[in-house]
Amino acid sequence: MTIGKLFYLSFLQWLLLTIIKIAYFKDFLFTGGIANVLYWLFTAIVAIAIVRRLGVMNFLEAIFVLIFWFLMDLFLDLVITAIFTGISIFREWQLWFGYLILVLVVFAFHKKRHIQIRKEHAHLYH
Repeated sequence: MTIGKLFYLSFLQWLLLTIIKIAYFKDFLFTGGIANVLYWLFTAIVAIAIVRRLGVMNFLEAIFVLIFWFLMDLFLDLVITAIFTGISIFREWQLWFGYLILVLVVFAFHKKRHIQIRKEHAHLYH
C-alpha cells in the first residue's frame, strides 16, 4: 500500500459513501427497516471493495486505515454531507451503526499479510 494509493482510494471511498448517505438520509430512497439494511449493505460492499484494492496489509496498517477512514468520514460528513442532509444526521443511530460497519468491515476483510505469507510458504514447499 502506497500513500498515493491510500489517498486515491480513500477519496473514492468517501465519495461513494457520501452519495449513499445523501441518498439514504435525504429520503431519495424509501424509508423503514429494509432501507436501513440496504444502507448498511451498500456501506459494507463499498468498504470491502475498496479495502481489498489497497492490497496486502498487516493488522497495524488495517487499524491505521480504519481509523483514518472513520475520522475523515466523520469530518467530511460534518463539512460536506451535512450541507445536503442537515446536521441532524449525527443524531441518527443508523449513521453511527454505518460507521461501525465500516470499521468492522475494514478490519475483517482486508487482505491479511500473515495469510499471504502462509500461501507463499506453502507454494515453495509443494
